[in-house]
Amino acid sequence: MAKQGGLGQEFFAHGLQIGADVAGIDDASSPRTFQDVTPITLSAIERVQLKSTGRLAFTVFFNDAAGQAHGELSTLPTTDVILLWALGTAINDPAAWLVAKQVNYDLARGAGGELTIGVEGVGQARPLEWGVMLSAGIDTFANSGSKASKDDAASSAAGLAAVLALDDIDSGTPTFVIEDSPNDSSWSTLVSFAAVADGAEPTAERVTVSGTVNRYLRITTTGTFTNADYAVAYRRGLSTEDEAL
Repeated sequence: MAKQGGLGQEFFAHGLQIGADVAGIDDASSPRTFQDVTPITLSAIERVQLKSTGRLAFTVFFNDAAGQAHGELSTLPTTDVILLWALGTAINDPAAWLVAKQVNYDLARGAGGELTIGVEGVGQARPLEWGVMLSAGIDTFANSGSKASKDDAASSAAGLAAVLALDDIDSGTPTFVIEDSPNDSSWSTLVSFAAVADGAEPTAERVTVSGTVNRYLRITTTGTFTNADYAVAYRRGLSTEDEAL
Protein backbone atom coordinates (compact mmCIF):
# COMPACT_ATOMS: atom_id res chain seq x y z
CA MET A 1 0.00 0.00 0.00
CA ALA A 2 1.02 3.61 -0.56
CA LYS A 3 -0.26 7.11 0.13
CA GLN A 4 -3.64 7.67 -1.48
CA GLY A 5 -6.47 10.14 -1.72
CA GLY A 6 -10.15 9.65 -1.04
CA LEU A 7 -11.36 8.91 -4.55
CA GLY A 8 -12.96 5.76 -5.91
CA GLN A 9 -14.45 4.54 -2.63
CA GLU A 10 -17.68 2.75 -1.68
CA PHE A 11 -20.15 2.72 1.20
CA PHE A 12 -22.82 0.28 2.37
CA ALA A 13 -25.64 0.94 4.85
CA HIS A 14 -26.72 -2.45 6.22
CA GLY A 15 -26.03 -4.07 2.87
CA LEU A 16 -27.37 -1.36 0.58
CA GLN A 17 -24.77 0.13 -1.75
CA ILE A 18 -25.12 3.91 -1.34
CA GLY A 19 -21.64 5.12 -2.26
CA ALA A 20 -23.02 7.16 -5.16
CA ASP A 21 -25.12 9.15 -2.66
CA VAL A 22 -22.39 9.73 -0.05
CA ALA A 23 -20.81 13.19 -0.16
CA GLY A 24 -18.17 12.51 2.47
CA ILE A 25 -17.14 10.68 5.61
CA ASP A 26 -17.25 13.12 8.51
CA ASP A 27 -15.89 10.94 11.31
CA ALA A 28 -14.57 7.39 11.61
CA SER A 29 -13.26 6.93 15.12
CA SER A 30 -12.84 4.54 18.04
CA PRO A 31 -12.70 6.77 21.11
CA ARG A 32 -11.72 5.30 24.49
CA THR A 33 -12.59 6.66 27.88
CA PHE A 34 -9.97 6.91 30.60
CA GLN A 35 -9.93 7.25 34.35
CA ASP A 36 -7.43 9.49 36.07
CA VAL A 37 -5.68 7.40 38.72
CA THR A 38 -2.82 9.78 39.45
CA PRO A 39 -1.43 9.34 42.98
CA ILE A 40 0.13 12.15 44.93
CA THR A 41 3.58 10.62 44.35
CA LEU A 42 3.55 11.47 40.61
CA SER A 43 4.02 14.80 38.84
CA ALA A 44 2.33 13.63 35.61
CA ILE A 45 -1.12 12.17 35.01
CA GLU A 46 -1.55 8.38 35.21
CA ARG A 47 -4.56 6.86 33.44
CA VAL A 48 -6.24 3.49 32.98
CA GLN A 49 -8.24 2.71 29.86
CA LEU A 50 -11.96 2.08 30.29
CA LYS A 51 -14.72 1.39 27.78
CA SER A 52 -14.26 1.74 24.02
CA THR A 53 -16.85 2.73 21.46
CA GLY A 54 -17.08 3.60 17.78
CA ARG A 55 -18.47 6.32 15.56
CA LEU A 56 -19.04 6.48 11.83
CA ALA A 57 -20.63 9.69 10.61
CA PHE A 58 -21.25 10.64 6.99
CA THR A 59 -23.12 13.07 4.76
CA VAL A 60 -25.37 11.96 1.92
CA PHE A 61 -27.14 13.75 -0.90
CA PHE A 62 -30.92 13.54 -0.77
CA ASN A 63 -32.01 10.75 -3.15
CA ASP A 64 -35.52 9.34 -2.77
CA ALA A 65 -35.32 6.98 -5.76
CA ALA A 66 -36.13 3.35 -5.05
CA GLY A 67 -33.25 1.49 -3.41
CA GLN A 68 -31.24 4.61 -2.62
CA ALA A 69 -30.09 6.41 0.52
CA HIS A 70 -33.30 8.14 1.62
CA GLY A 71 -35.41 5.00 1.74
CA GLU A 72 -32.80 3.11 3.77
CA LEU A 73 -31.63 5.80 6.18
CA SER A 74 -34.79 7.81 6.86
CA THR A 75 -36.46 4.90 8.68
CA LEU A 76 -34.09 5.32 11.66
CA PRO A 77 -34.29 1.63 12.60
CA THR A 78 -34.15 0.70 16.27
CA THR A 79 -32.30 -2.52 15.47
CA ASP A 80 -28.54 -2.71 14.89
CA VAL A 81 -27.20 -1.68 11.50
CA ILE A 82 -23.83 -2.47 9.94
CA LEU A 83 -22.06 0.38 8.18
CA LEU A 84 -19.22 -0.59 5.84
CA TRP A 85 -16.81 1.92 4.29
CA ALA A 86 -14.52 0.54 1.58
CA LEU A 87 -11.55 2.83 0.98
CA GLY A 88 -11.20 1.53 -2.57
CA THR A 89 -12.71 -1.03 -4.91
CA ALA A 90 -9.94 -3.64 -5.06
CA ILE A 91 -9.24 -6.72 -2.97
CA ASN A 92 -7.02 -5.84 0.02
CA ASP A 93 -8.03 -2.17 0.03
CA PRO A 94 -8.58 -0.89 3.59
CA ALA A 95 -12.09 -1.02 5.00
CA ALA A 96 -13.81 0.16 8.16
CA TRP A 97 -17.08 -1.11 9.59
CA LEU A 98 -19.25 -0.55 12.60
CA VAL A 99 -22.10 -2.46 14.20
CA ALA A 100 -24.12 0.57 15.17
CA LYS A 101 -27.26 2.29 16.24
CA GLN A 102 -28.24 4.96 13.72
CA VAL A 103 -29.00 7.99 15.86
CA ASN A 104 -30.03 10.68 13.39
CA TYR A 105 -31.13 11.65 9.90
CA ASP A 106 -30.60 15.42 9.75
CA LEU A 107 -31.54 17.28 6.58
CA ALA A 108 -29.94 20.61 5.77
CA ARG A 109 -30.60 22.97 2.86
CA GLY A 110 -27.73 25.23 1.92
CA ALA A 111 -28.03 28.81 0.71
CA GLY A 112 -27.29 27.62 -2.80
CA GLY A 113 -30.22 25.19 -2.71
CA GLU A 114 -28.24 22.03 -2.00
CA LEU A 115 -29.99 19.40 0.12
CA THR A 116 -27.83 17.10 2.24
CA ILE A 117 -28.35 14.78 5.19
CA GLY A 118 -26.07 14.12 8.14
CA VAL A 119 -26.11 10.55 9.45
CA GLU A 120 -24.29 9.12 12.46
CA GLY A 121 -23.87 5.57 13.64
CA VAL A 122 -22.61 4.95 17.18
CA GLY A 123 -21.05 1.65 18.19
CA GLN A 124 -23.26 -1.08 19.60
CA ALA A 125 -21.13 -3.21 21.94
CA ARG A 126 -18.14 -2.91 19.63
CA PRO A 127 -15.66 -0.23 18.52
CA LEU A 128 -15.06 0.74 14.93
CA GLU A 129 -13.14 -2.06 13.22
CA TRP A 130 -10.48 -1.73 10.53
CA GLY A 131 -9.66 -4.48 8.07
CA VAL A 132 -9.34 -5.08 4.35
CA MET A 133 -11.63 -6.03 1.51
CA LEU A 134 -11.91 -9.68 0.50
CA SER A 135 -14.08 -8.66 -2.45
CA ALA A 136 -13.23 -6.11 -5.13
CA GLY A 137 -15.56 -3.47 -3.77
CA ILE A 138 -19.01 -4.69 -4.72
CA ASP A 139 -18.85 -7.93 -6.69
CA THR A 140 -21.33 -10.44 -8.13
CA PHE A 141 -21.76 -14.19 -7.93
CA ALA A 142 -23.82 -15.21 -10.98
CA ASN A 143 -24.39 -18.57 -9.29
CA SER A 144 -22.71 -20.77 -6.69
CA GLY A 145 -18.93 -21.13 -6.80
CA SER A 146 -15.68 -19.69 -5.46
CA LYS A 147 -13.73 -16.52 -6.10
CA ALA A 148 -9.96 -16.37 -6.51
CA SER A 149 -7.96 -16.83 -3.32
CA LYS A 150 -6.19 -14.09 -1.36
CA ASP A 151 -2.70 -14.74 0.03
CA ASP A 152 -2.08 -13.14 3.42
CA ALA A 153 1.53 -14.41 3.49
CA ALA A 154 1.15 -16.29 6.80
CA SER A 155 -1.40 -17.89 9.07
CA SER A 156 -2.59 -16.22 12.28
CA ALA A 157 -3.71 -17.54 15.65
CA ALA A 158 -6.24 -15.05 17.08
CA GLY A 159 -9.35 -15.64 14.99
CA LEU A 160 -11.08 -13.50 12.39
CA ALA A 161 -14.01 -11.07 12.13
CA ALA A 162 -15.79 -10.46 8.84
CA VAL A 163 -18.78 -8.54 7.50
CA LEU A 164 -21.00 -9.28 4.51
CA ALA A 165 -22.99 -6.53 2.81
CA LEU A 166 -25.56 -8.20 0.55
CA ASP A 167 -27.05 -5.58 -1.76
CA ASP A 168 -29.25 -7.53 -4.19
CA ILE A 169 -30.23 -11.03 -5.35
CA ASP A 170 -32.06 -11.63 -8.62
CA SER A 171 -33.52 -14.94 -7.44
CA GLY A 172 -32.93 -17.82 -5.06
CA THR A 173 -31.13 -18.17 -1.73
CA PRO A 174 -27.33 -17.93 -1.54
CA THR A 175 -25.16 -18.77 1.45
CA PHE A 176 -21.82 -16.95 1.65
CA VAL A 177 -18.83 -18.70 3.22
CA ILE A 178 -15.23 -17.65 3.86
CA GLU A 179 -12.90 -20.59 3.38
CA ASP A 180 -9.26 -20.87 4.40
CA SER A 181 -6.38 -23.02 3.24
CA PRO A 182 -2.78 -23.60 4.31
CA ASN A 183 -1.61 -24.31 0.74
CA ASP A 184 -4.10 -22.70 -1.69
CA SER A 185 -5.46 -26.10 -2.70
CA SER A 186 -7.07 -27.81 0.30
CA TRP A 187 -10.00 -25.67 1.44
CA SER A 188 -12.31 -25.80 4.46
CA THR A 189 -15.08 -23.58 5.77
CA LEU A 190 -13.71 -20.98 8.17
CA VAL A 191 -16.92 -19.05 8.84
CA SER A 192 -20.39 -18.97 7.29
CA PHE A 193 -22.94 -16.19 6.97
CA ALA A 194 -26.65 -16.87 7.25
CA ALA A 195 -28.48 -17.82 4.06
CA VAL A 196 -30.49 -14.93 2.59
CA ALA A 197 -33.46 -15.35 0.25
CA ASP A 198 -34.34 -13.01 -2.59
CA GLY A 199 -36.55 -10.31 -1.13
CA ALA A 200 -34.80 -10.21 2.26
CA GLU A 201 -31.99 -8.01 0.97
CA PRO A 202 -30.36 -5.56 1.37
CA THR A 203 -28.92 -6.91 4.58
CA ALA A 204 -25.62 -7.24 6.39
CA GLU A 205 -24.06 -9.53 8.96
CA ARG A 206 -20.93 -9.65 11.11
CA VAL A 207 -19.45 -13.05 12.00
CA THR A 208 -16.41 -14.20 13.95
CA VAL A 209 -14.31 -17.30 14.45
CA SER A 210 -11.60 -18.03 17.02
CA GLY A 211 -8.31 -19.88 16.78
CA THR A 212 -6.04 -20.46 13.80
CA VAL A 213 -6.79 -18.81 10.46
CA ASN A 214 -4.79 -20.25 7.59
CA ARG A 215 -2.71 -18.22 5.15
CA TYR A 216 -5.10 -18.25 2.15
CA LEU A 217 -8.69 -17.01 2.14
CA ARG A 218 -11.47 -17.04 -0.45
CA ILE A 219 -15.22 -16.37 -0.74
CA THR A 220 -17.47 -19.28 -1.72
CA THR A 221 -21.22 -19.40 -2.24
CA THR A 222 -23.60 -22.34 -2.09
CA GLY A 223 -27.30 -22.72 -2.86
CA THR A 224 -29.43 -22.12 -5.92
CA PHE A 225 -29.59 -18.47 -6.93
CA THR A 226 -28.76 -15.95 -9.66
CA ASN A 227 -26.76 -12.74 -9.49
CA ALA A 228 -25.99 -11.97 -5.84
CA ASP A 229 -24.34 -8.53 -5.49
CA TYR A 230 -22.22 -8.33 -2.33
CA ALA A 231 -19.15 -6.98 -0.55
CA VAL A 232 -17.04 -8.74 2.09
CA ALA A 233 -14.41 -7.27 4.42
CA TYR A 234 -12.46 -8.94 7.18
CA ARG A 235 -9.74 -8.56 9.76
CA ARG A 236 -7.50 -11.11 11.42
CA GLY A 237 -7.58 -10.95 15.19
CA LEU A 238 -4.56 -9.76 17.17
CA SER A 239 -3.25 -10.98 20.50
CA THR A 240 -2.98 -7.37 21.65
CA GLU A 241 -6.67 -6.47 21.25
CA ASP A 242 -8.42 -4.94 24.23
CA GLU A 243 -11.42 -7.25 23.82
CA ALA A 244 -12.25 -10.53 22.13
CA LEU A 245 -13.60 -10.62 18.58
